[in-house]
Amino acid sequence: MAGNLKLDSNHDIIIGRGATRVGGVEYVAQLCKCRLLTLLREWQNDPTLGLPWYEEILTKNSKVADIQVVLANVIRKTNHVRQITSLEVLADYRTRLLTVNFTAISDYGDVTELVEWRL
Repeated sequence: MAGNLKLDSNHDIIIGRGATRVGGVEYVAQLCKCRLLTLLREWQNDPTLGLPWYEEILTKNSKVADIQVVLANVIRKTNHVRQITSLEVLADYRTRLLTVNFTAISDYGDVTELVEWRL
């Protein structure tokens, strides 16, 4: 199953002869990561897509438990994700780094992904 074009480490499409397709577990992991890193109103064709990172999630009053609920909902609603088996959110306010580590059961097997967000 070829799902989509594989993104590089900067989340850009590899153009030219290096372009490859990604499928299965790797495809689902890429979908989850892209959804978690998308800012609300970032995509002009659908301004409802994305997370309100700056408006609600990464504020002074945000709690890790609240962030975890928002992120879990996004992962659960991703195509081919059946269930989340673990989700860990670590917020380092001193270095301004949010780390999300999750494992989910997908239609193709277990997906484990690490996503980092730095302000």
